[in-house]
Amino acid sequence: MNAFRRLTAIAVVAAGACAFYFFCVLPYRCNRIKNAHILSTEYAYFHAGTPKGSVRAQRNLEELLECMRPTCRDVSLDMIAAANDRVLGRYDEAIRLYRDALRLDRRPEIYVNLAAAEAAAGDRVSAREDLLRAALFSPWVVRSVEDGQLRQEVVQQLIALRPENEAYIRYADTVQLP
Repeated sequence: MNAFRRLTAIAVVAAGACAFYFFCVLPYRCNRIKNAHILSTEYAYFHAGTPKGSVRAQRNLEELLECMRPTCRDVSLDMIAAANDRVLGRYDEAIRLYRDALRLDRRPEIYVNLAAAEAAAGDRVSAREDLLRAALFSPWVVRSVEDGQLRQEVVQQLIALRPENEAYIRYADTVQLP
């Protein structure tokens, strides 16, 4: 009986230590890694197409890999990794990561980034659909679309879906911000 109590106590302490690691230590470490790589990803993104940007993006992906496990799932990690994949021209991987992020949270910026990756990969139909989803959250996202034809297609579809908001949609599309 005494041995059983000791084994039970050891099992409870071991389970507590594992739970502490998975629910406290690992998320804390991944949050620090994520925060450290936000600026690094911005640097890589603004230097896309250069050796500096590619090297930085590759390094970011390698360091983020530790936190890309199901135990640390975070929408921001998926978005940061996808942005780095876009810098490296790996659009299929970026699209997969953005879709994973959408399974966790449906935010307009995820749809916008997904559409940008799809457009870069040559899938204009999917890009238009995802931009429309983002614009349904907020018509102001159409301003982030650099492809003029795609932007106008999204604006026209948005007006068709929300004719009562046509003036607002056109304003959001054409206003000149400082």
